[in-house]
Amino acid sequence: MSENIAANPKLTRRLKRALLVTLLTVLVLATIAAAVTSYLQASEIQDETLLSVAQLVETNQMSTPTDYDLFDDDDDLEDSAVSVWELGKKSRRGPDVNKKMKTGFHTLHEGDDFWRVYVTQKNRDNRQFIVAQKLGVSAELALNSAKNTALPLLLLFLLVPLLVTFIVRHSFRPLNTLTKKIGNSDSLQLDVADKKEIPVEVLPFVSAIDSLLEKNEAFNQQQRRFIADAAHELRTPITALSLEIDNVQSAKTELSRQQRQSALAQSVIRLQRLVNQLLDLARAQSGFANSISTISLNDLVKNQIGELYPLVDKKQIEIQVLRNEPVLVNDNNNQIQHLVRNALSNAIKFTPDSGKIDINVYLENDRAVFCVTDNGPGVLPEQLEKLHQPFYRPDGQSSGKGAGLGLAICNEIATQLNGHLELSTISPTGFRFRYSQKTATA
Repeated sequence: MSENIAANPKLTRRLKRALLVTLLTVLVLATIAAAVTSYLQASEIQDETLLSVAQLVETNQMSTPTDYDLFDDDDDLEDSAVSVWELGKKSRRGPDVNKKMKTGFHTLHEGDDFWRVYVTQKNRDNRQFIVAQKLGVSAELALNSAKNTALPLLLLFLLVPLLVTFIVRHSFRPLNTLTKKIGNSDSLQLDVADKKEIPVEVLPFVSAIDSLLEKNEAFNQQQRRFIADAAHELRTPITALSLEIDNVQSAKTELSRQQRQSALAQSVIRLQRLVNQLLDLARAQSGFANSISTISLNDLVKNQIGELYPLVDKKQIEIQVLRNEPVLVNDNNNQIQHLVRNALSNAIKFTPDSGKIDINVYLENDRAVFCVTDNGPGVLPEQLEKLHQPFYRPDGQSSGKGAGLGLAICNEIATQLNGHLELSTISPTGFRFRYSQKTATA
């Protein structure tokens, strides 16, 4: 079990990985954006510097330049010095400039260096000057700016994994607490004292689990009640069998022994019927779709009437099939056969001698309907809902007429086949069994 759990995807690990990748990607993009912005700003600063010097030269606010470098007295700034010389003359350190070059900014390549050049307008003496600086200055400024920007970001690169781990652990702490609380609980119920402590994102899942546990507990109670009732119902015929075996063994005459053996055989038949009904109920409750087939409901009803006719004839019951329309339905493991047989057996059992049973099979709004009506004693209206419960027998029917499983089996079959079972009392006396199910295509 632990190996299977270890192989499952870990949400916290996936979340941390996603956050780390996202944040680190953002930091890298931010660093690149800062470097590009710094480079563009450095280029603008360089152009503004050249333009400022050019304006000073054009307006004679500085001595007339011949050929010199601004800031040339600073060795550290030698490569960043701004060179100024007259157009048409050779510069001692600047690039060669074509005398016909137009006024404005230009980028020149000479040797291994690129230069940013500004050509001034002609002054009063009809002279033009060149203001130049190496283009690498802007790159150096951009690099320095990017370094200054990247240093704090590098610290964030180290802090981000720690921050992500802390945030994820802190966020999942309520869920971990809830997991430990559920894991350490011995109850099958999800006992959460304060649901306000549960995160909103997890609350629907917790509520669904809580609902599932409640349904499971209700099902377990139903099964425990069924087992207790089954044990009680089985104990009576088994006890009777033991007594009748003793009676057979203690018989003093052959006639007495035969009579007691006949009673013993009847008890065995009743016990066998009870066990078969218990198996039918368990099969109906299992809900396994092992053998889905399409059957003719009207043919099935006709066959079941034929098998049960000896019981009908014995009680001289008048049985009439008023409607027998051809309808097809889907069946699962012959469950409908059990439903039809239980309905007919129940009607025959409670119909008095020389009574009457009406049977109808017909189509109604794309649903197949099977209806059995008898003129037996019926059931009180307040007892109808309890007929679905196993081992329930209405007042006056609690002895000698079954274990109270037939209608419970029919109800389970109806549930598994998505059908609808309706039980009703006919006034003044009588009982109606009505089952409907969606029809199937051939």
